[in-house]
Amino acid sequence: MKTTYNTKTSFLKVSGKTLTKAFLVGTLMMGMLSCEDDLRLEPENNITQNSFYTTELQINQALSGVYSAMINASSRGGYDVNFYLLASEVRSNNYTALSQNGNRDYFAINRFQDTSSTEEVAILWDDAYQLISYANVILSRIDAVPFANAATKEQYRSETRFLRAYAYFELMRTFGKVPLIDRPVSPEEALAIPRTDLTVLYTFITSEIEASVAGLKDTYEAKDKGRVTKAAAHAMLGRIYLTGAGYPLNNNAYVEKARTNLQAVIQKEGQFVTFAPNYADLFKSANDNKYHLFEIQHITGGLSQGSLLPSYVTPNFGVNDPFYNAQSSLYSSGELGVSQSLISSYESGDLRLPLTIKTSFIAQNGQPDNQNFFVKFREKGMVITNRYDWPINFPIIRYADVLLMYAEVLNMQGNTAGAVPYVNRIRQRAGLPALSTSLSSADFMTALRRERRSEFAGEGIYWHDLVRWNIAVDVINQAAAALNYNYTITTNDYLYQIPLTQVQIAGYEQNP
Repeated sequence: MKTTYNTKTSFLKVSGKTLTKAFLVGTLMMGMLSCEDDLRLEPENNITQNSFYTTELQINQALSGVYSAMINASSRGGYDVNFYLLASEVRSNNYTALSQNGNRDYFAINRFQDTSSTEEVAILWDDAYQLISYANVILSRIDAVPFANAATKEQYRSETRFLRAYAYFELMRTFGKVPLIDRPVSPEEALAIPRTDLTVLYTFITSEIEASVAGLKDTYEAKDKGRVTKAAAHAMLGRIYLTGAGYPLNNNAYVEKARTNLQAVIQKEGQFVTFAPNYADLFKSANDNKYHLFEIQHITGGLSQGSLLPSYVTPNFGVNDPFYNAQSSLYSSGELGVSQSLISSYESGDLRLPLTIKTSFIAQNGQPDNQNFFVKFREKGMVITNRYDWPINFPIIRYADVLLMYAEVLNMQGNTAGAVPYVNRIRQRAGLPALSTSLSSADFMTALRRERRSEFAGEGIYWHDLVRWNIAVDVINQAAAALNYNYTITTNDYLYQIPLTQVQIAGYEQNP
């Protein structure tokens, strides 16, 4: 697989020849008892695993490959499309699957008809374990590599540990218990590693990110923008701990840990963290690595490092539409659309709605077409070389999320009055009136849930919110009934099925 990573930042520029036969769980479990994955690196000569990972430059190049695992390296998209759009946003009632296309998995995912044989399910598993595999090799070799500066070695190690833990967090949210592989292993060893208990996974993930904080930087020079920062690590820990405080673990001890880490990010505002004054500024490629805490890096130019997401969620515009681009879209009009439920959930006058969703467009025949679709990541007048070439970064975690999670934690700890101002910062930016500090805890939570849905629509956050609040069953079943869809879900549907090939080859027990 080609995994070149040539982005806006020079530290991520990688091209060249085969690097390693690093074990990839996903490929192995598809039936291969050994595998070779191509990480394209400079220089143009034969590189083997034994001769690579021997210099500081090579470790940096290999680390670029770990970041690279999150982006589009083939027609199936990257983490933004797979984990955040298809597996999360489409899973929620923010989307409505209107008709079925046999070549698309989004209908099955949206209607809860996906199975262990659904291709997208296997893609999620494969992509996360690819990143983990790359990280494991680096962490197994970096100690023996001489560095000019010990702090740089620790930084690279910390970035790698963070990224590996992050991939495990996405796997855990998607599949529940998954095999914990923290070192390069043989195919035989891999087959013998069982799915790991959730409490063990949480301990591993949080301890890895906590250990990485000291080695990360608060900020980087322009050429290194996009690397994981201390603020990103604290923000991710806040998200992970808040998730663990909810369903299914309901670990109350995680609430204070979430608060501490989220507060650590807020304390950096004005120095290393910036609150965007306008919502529209958040979704412009010119502002990449400016407002978000952790982003998937994309660049235009036909290098297979652009984003597929804008083409996936928007239709083929006509030439007179300001969002028109000559490159065709993957959006199929009439098959999948933003739900009326989401549109109706916005408060009157919310400035975010027209910046997030369009309800009509000028079709290629010059006639208006009334369809609901996300426009958040589509930039007017943008020229790209193909549908996978959008330059805008995808925000994995934003500062607004930190503020709203912090408010949620304060409310959980009985400080509702102290929580309200953090929500009001977000509402003020959206052009909405302030909430009263005299709200009850329950009323505040109702308002917060609505706020999160509006703020992060299209970003793959809402489904995971519904699950950790354990209200997804009620929300989805009510939405299905209102649309006369013939299905209901249970908490068993919070997790995806383990890919069938994993069950057949490794003998994993299947999710209920």
